[in-house]
Amino acid sequence: MAGGSAAELILFIAAIVIAASVAGTLTNEVDRVSDAISAKSLDVAGEIRADAEIVSDAGAQVYNRSGDENVTIHVRNTGASDLPAEPGTFDVLLDGEYQTGVNVSVVGGGEIWHRGDVVRLEFSTPDLPDGDHRLKLVVSGDEEVFRFRS
Repeated sequence: MAGGSAAELILFIAAIVIAASVAGTLTNEVDRVSDAISAKSLDVAGEIRADAEIVSDAGAQVYNRSGDENVTIHVRNTGASDLPAEPGTFDVLLDGEYQTGVNVSVVGGGEIWHRGDVVRLEFSTPDLPDGDHRLKLVVSGDEEVFRFRS
């Protein structure tokens, strides 16, 4: 009888040790998932606070306005946060090609793109063929598409 109780005691202790290790592992994994959700929510909050709207008129002349073969568009900050008025803030694709050398200036002056302010984006596109074009603008995760004819 004493031999049976000892075996049951050993099995009970083993079950407790296994349950404790499983609980510890689950706690660590829950913490990691919680941290990942918190990080993602901060990213999403930043994207929500950054919002832009292209305010250029698609029917107006966007290409070669000043005779220098540039594309010029105007973008309003409609988000809740101020953004720097610098080329790194914007990703510009014209007809699927990434554009470098984008000049950014706040209409009315300044270096910060405040909420409600408009910036002028200009970039060189020599020999842009006549016809329809698609410009995609990405600002802090917010994507805008603008179609125009040259």
